[in-house]
Amino acid sequence: MTEMHLYTATCTGNEKNCRYPNEAAVSSEESLRAAVAKDHVCAKYKNSYRSNDNFISSDCIVMDCDNDHSDEPKDWITPEALADELSDVDFGITESRHNNMPKDGKSARPRFHVYMRTREYKDPDAYAALKHAVQERYPFFDDNALDAGRFVYGSDSPKVIWHEGGKTIEEFLETEDSIAGAAGEIPAGKRNATMSRFAGKVVKRYGHSDTAHEIFMEEAAKCNPPLSDEELAKIWNSAKKWEKKVSSQPGYIPPDKYNSALPKGPAGSLECIRACV
Repeated sequence: MTEMHLYTATCTGNEKNCRYPNEAAVSSEESLRAAVAKDHVCAKYKNSYRSNDNFISSDCIVMDCDNDHSDEPKDWITPEALADELSDVDFGITESRHNNMPKDGKSARPRFHVYMRTREYKDPDAYAALKHAVQERYPFFDDNALDAGRFVYGSDSPKVIWHEGGKTIEEFLETEDSIAGAAGEIPAGKRNATMSRFAGKVVKRYGHSDTAHEIFMEEAAKCNPPLSDEELAKIWNSAKKWEKKVSSQPGYIPPDKYNSALPKGPAGSLECIRACV
């Protein structure tokens, strides 16, 4: 039986609270629903006091999806769609307290949390690095909620998904990379997710230029069977909207400055650029 551990507070909605003394072993819809009803964290801390310095261990991560990457409903990620993508992973999904409600100037839309089983971590930096790796792979996850001391507000989620796929998120990502790289082919069932990740990396590093789009379309040629032009356009447009969002954040490095530090290939060659994606 799959099991992951959350640590709950004795309160709900209290951002000033730092103590999470109650361990909750989560292994079903019922146990997950009960655990997330209170403010909670995904790590055990020394003296139950939440801080990076007090990090002891964790065997799961939580990622937030507020669907802020686009204002177009057709681009929004639903729990069901993500559950299909993560079918080989041990995970749970719960609705956030602002699910289908306006938030931070954004219209009502699906907002939810995804709890993924991981190997055991005892290093907060390595743990945070995993969250960053997952967010880079799936850019629709909130990139402002990736530290090792992240807490989640309690919510009486009426809808809970619990799924046992047999793999940790690390094992799943390694398998995905292996499949995508085998014989240079992207098979059915992996095409949309693989191309979405690839598009995100391309626009993050090279902007939504003609060259970046050419790289994207050449990668799309590996899909078997091919994705439709309509689906590819949808993926590319979503990546462009995401790039527009990240480019406005502090610390963003413009593509021209980023590329100036990369190895140079032959004039006019795209091979060097592809190698860095």
